[in-house]
Amino acid sequence: SAYETTCDLPDGCDQGLLDKAKDIGERLSKAFGTATGLPYATINLQSGHGSTPGWTGGAAILAEVATVQLEFGSLSRHTKDPKYDNIAMKVFKHIEAQPRPNGLMPLYIDVNHGRFTTGHVSLGAMGDSAFEYLLKVWVQRGGKDAWLKKMYDEAAAGIIKELVKTSSAGHMYVAESKGGHPIHKMDHLACFVGGMFVLGASSSADPEGHLKVAKGIGETCFQMYAKMASGLAPENVEFGSGELRAGAVYNIQRPETVESFFYLWRATKDPIWREHGWQAFQGWEKHCKIESGGYVGVRDVRQANPPKDDTQQTFWLAETLKYLYLLFSEDELVPLDKYVFNTEAHPLKIWKD
Repeated sequence: SAYETTCDLPDGCDQGLLDKAKDIGERLSKAFGTATGLPYATINLQSGHGSTPGWTGGAAILAEVATVQLEFGSLSRHTKDPKYDNIAMKVFKHIEAQPRPNGLMPLYIDVNHGRFTTGHVSLGAMGDSAFEYLLKVWVQRGGKDAWLKKMYDEAAAGIIKELVKTSSAGHMYVAESKGGHPIHKMDHLACFVGGMFVLGASSSADPEGHLKVAKGIGETCFQMYAKMASGLAPENVEFGSGELRAGAVYNIQRPETVESFFYLWRATKDPIWREHGWQAFQGWEKHCKIESGGYVGVRDVRQANPPKDDTQQTFWLAETLKYLYLLFSEDELVPLDKYVFNTEAHPLKIWKD
């Protein structure tokens, strides 16, 4: 996957690692060799042959084409070669020129003719990180690219207007939209939205409003844990009845909820976010820790003693535990005026020139 490999490129590394990062960057760059400059979903690192999945009708996935810009930009800064940054930023420029009703980007885009091929909008799977990268790339570049900030502001306004809902039971959540019609389902992946709205609040036209949305989403994401018998959140929840109900019932130690708790703690210093993070961690400690070492997922969070799966996800260490550690650390450890986190929780330096 061109996306997964790119998101793990190092920042601030020694010469040996930088040489290796440049080698990988050169190989990944071939994914952008399409008529539009939008990258293929997968690339053969030896032959340079790229492809898109058949199940999308040959289109690329939004999150995969629009979640490489932080990393390619960092690679250009360290190698002093602008070509990596240029090809990645061309993707955002291309998306900027496409119709985006209410500023929202649909899930699939064709790498050949360059147009969106669906009306399905989601801040969960396949869409999520594209939205946060509009903001985070602007932050990384010192807040100087007004066109990027405009794209984020339009998207944030569209999210609040079209997707942020409050159920009859009082849960604020981020719905999906298909053909302009809401789908009252929220992926755990979409819990990152709380952190995104915190990060963008101070530079928005309505800081208090954005922070209110962040708190509402953060609290609902906590309830995804608290309302399950295991104390662990399901992969997604549904709100059709008004109350929060588990959809896909497994938990694979995802980081997005504690990520938002981290940002909310940094912004508000309200101890509730540390308390929520600690309670979520206790669920993982109780049900996911295994005697031989490591942590695995569970198959049904509705059970008080859920059966375990047999996999420790890489993001458990790289993201979930990192955000938990930062939640209980001083602000001076990875200060947010000097670093921006990529979608895999790697801190990248903010450019000062």
